[in-house]
Amino acid sequence: MTLTTRQQILAAAAHVLHERGLTGMTTRTIARQAGLADGTLYVHFPHKEDLILAAVQEQLPTFTARMRADPADPRPLADGLAEFVHAALRYTAALIPLSAALFADPALLARQQATLKERQAGPHLLYQRVADYITAEQQRGRINAHLEPLSVAALLLGPCFQYAFLRHFVGADPLPMTEEQFVTNLVQTLIAGLAPPTSERLPTNDQTREGDPDDDPDTPTRHDA
Repeated sequence: MTLTTRQQILAAAAHVLHERGLTGMTTRTIARQAGLADGTLYVHFPHKEDLILAAVQEQLPTFTARMRADPADPRPLADGLAEFVHAALRYTAALIPLSAALFADPALLARQQATLKERQAGPHLLYQRVADYITAEQQRGRINAHLEPLSVAALLLGPCFQYAFLRHFVGADPLPMTEEQFVTNLVQTLIAGLAPPTSERLPTNDQTREGDPDDDPDTPTRHDA
């Protein structure tokens, strides 16, 4: 797939920010990384801050496109959840360095927050995307219908953020397992808690209570004196 000039610039900006940090992120460095003339950047992004904001905001669609629940999806539940976990890990790994640039500049962060509020967008909406998928699976009977979908989404996305953050922070896999093992174990653990309860018939007041001699037909009836 051929990238547009804008996409080239954003990809280069993300790469430079990850490799050199905010202080090393200059328009000249980004232009060289993208293979473009310096002036080309200003055509699309008049200020470096505009470029940073766009890089952060335009990461979102790459993940949410995968989070559309498909009621006709024939795959096992584990396969669907695993795909979403992989997507969440990739998305978070790309977002963390970009977010660090925002937190380093309070004014830039305020602009980002205002933009997200105006556009009704942002990474927090991922929770609702996952919740929609969980709801669809509840309707199919593959997830306990009594579970709250947003809470399930938090259980799925929270570990992804933590894993990606720690990998950036320590510079290596944070757990004694590969990423694939992490995904598999996370999904299996979640599914164990998401499964619908087995159909059990609870005893009623009219049914015999085990161990109660008053309900034993072979026990003589006792009368009050």
